[in-house]
Amino acid sequence: MATVQGRTAHTKIAALADHGSSARAVIRELLVHGPMARAELARRLQLSPAALTRVTRDLLETATIREAAAAPGATGGRPGTPLEVNVEQHQMVGAKITAEGVYAVRTDALGRVLQGGQRQLSSTDVPEVADAIVDLVNEVAESQPVEALGVGLAGAMSRFDDRARHNLFLGWDDVPLGTMLESACGLPTVISNDVRALTAGVHWSGPARGRDDFAVVTTGVGIGLGLVIEGRMVVGPRGRAGMIGHQRVSGTGPLCVDGHRGCASSFLTTAAITRAVAVAHGDPSMTLARVCTLADGGDPAARRTLAEAGHALGAIVADLVNVMDLPSVILAGDGLPAVIRAQTELEQSLAERLDRHAAMPELRFLVSDFDEWARGAAVVACQWVLLEPPWRRSPDAAARPRTGRERSWQRPRSPVAVHS
Repeated sequence: MATVQGRTAHTKIAALADHGSSARAVIRELLVHGPMARAELARRLQLSPAALTRVTRDLLETATIREAAAAPGATGGRPGTPLEVNVEQHQMVGAKITAEGVYAVRTDALGRVLQGGQRQLSSTDVPEVADAIVDLVNEVAESQPVEALGVGLAGAMSRFDDRARHNLFLGWDDVPLGTMLESACGLPTVISNDVRALTAGVHWSGPARGRDDFAVVTTGVGIGLGLVIEGRMVVGPRGRAGMIGHQRVSGTGPLCVDGHRGCASSFLTTAAITRAVAVAHGDPSMTLARVCTLADGGDPAARRTLAEAGHALGAIVADLVNVMDLPSVILAGDGLPAVIRAQTELEQSLAERLDRHAAMPELRFLVSDFDEWARGAAVVACQWVLLEPPWRRSPDAAARPRTGRERSWQRPRSPVAVHS
């Protein structure tokens, strides 16, 4: 079984999870919104200047944050000097699991990729997948001090989970993947839905950076939704918000695999699109790339199928905007080539279904390779250690001090093998 090489903990710079709740709130605010003057930071966090000074003093002493260069022309001395996170000193690893392979990246605290790697899978057996992740952690982390590991995959996981749940593509349910990887890697490990992870990456250091309200809608093997409102990820009371694949968009149309007529999945998934064109051409080996090529050449079946997909996606986006008053929607996923070719129908359907008082949202297309999804998982790991430090999982978490001054987790002295 693969193991992770031993690494030493930080010496001069404290890990993010080592800080108390107020300090972690400061770090998160600076990561989300960028360099900020003390006065603005205190206002956002509703802290008095004296309280903020106490919190930031420790963060400055441990080099977790630093004073940034002031904006040109700025005056006011030290209180007006912006603070920023020393992001290079806090690194995470993120991994994305598909049925064919595992992809991993090492990032800084902001989610900027420093190194990446991948492994192809010969099976989706849990031990093989876990081994591949451990090998990749070794490869991308090298000798760098990594603070946490985030893993994204399809499924019904809560925002910060320790198990893989209801993943149909891998045939997994209730798999204790987080515990397995944490034992093998010696790193706090969090499991997340992959679309939510992608959304986290988009928010912190992607096209939605600086935005407080937006949605990410993904199409491809499945249909997913990531939603950020007032700067916070919407997760729902059980952590599973965002399941829109079977939302009805038409009173007629094909059946999806669950027997729903006219739902989003019956029009928008890669399988639905390729199946419709395959039937028209008598070609069971039809691929999405082939559908797009046929549509570009004017093939009636391909163009009709993509037009129907565009109308369905427009209906989904319109419902989101009508209900949530979203100013921005980002479209991503491996089904994006089909969506781009159906942009006219998408925009037409969106305009037809918007409430007359609703504003047309900004639509953006995000080409997202698997490294982008893995990057999002690394951002989730960073969010996790800031919002729900790993020591909260300990049975005696209630008895632990909330000062953040003791290290809540330790890497093993010797490597531990992954066990199924």
